[in-house]
Amino acid sequence: MSPLCSTVDVTLDPDTAHPRLTLSAEGKRVRRGATRQDLPDNPERFDSCRCVLGREGFTSGRRYWQVQVGGNTVWRLGVSRESAPRKGRFSMTPQKGYWAVRWSGGEFTARTAPRTPLPLSLKPQKLGVYLDYEEGQLSFYNVESRSHIYTFTDMEFNPREKLYPLFCTGDSDTDLVLESPDPDPVSAAN
Repeated sequence: MSPLCSTVDVTLDPDTAHPRLTLSAEGKRVRRGATRQDLPDNPERFDSCRCVLGREGFTSGRRYWQVQVGGNTVWRLGVSRESAPRKGRFSMTPQKGYWAVRWSGGEFTARTAPRTPLPLSLKPQKLGVYLDYEEGQLSFYNVESRSHIYTFTDMEFNPREKLYPLFCTGDSDTDLVLESPDPDPVSAAN
């Protein structure tokens, strides 16, 4: 990892969380809840996709965070443009302001248009996410094997527009857990 990279201790933003998601009090765990909560339908909140954003948005620099996915059976992780849609049904692709990888039904993909299949052998228990804002790149790593999974390049967004960590899950049994990043995970993977 570059010495100019900052590890980020991400917390979840409850104001963006889909009403079916249950967040832990400290904002470090999320899972699909048993029932839909009665929450205000504010403009920031997802109302169709079961997603939540991180509180921290980034407009510069190199950032790295980690998520324990464990046995979670349906998840999508990445980043979202601040201006990306959050209401109604839409395809979560770079064209809509979302850069993410997804695990669902035994299928591992990068959410490009069309989707990019990823080798099942790369599916992590712990996923590292590395954002290089200036270079317009977002990379994913398997933390345990310290191996590269996928990189989005030439990300298109307005300069100074915030990018937010994105977390989506359809699993009601296993949390996605935001963890304090391991030191120097990216350089070991290169």
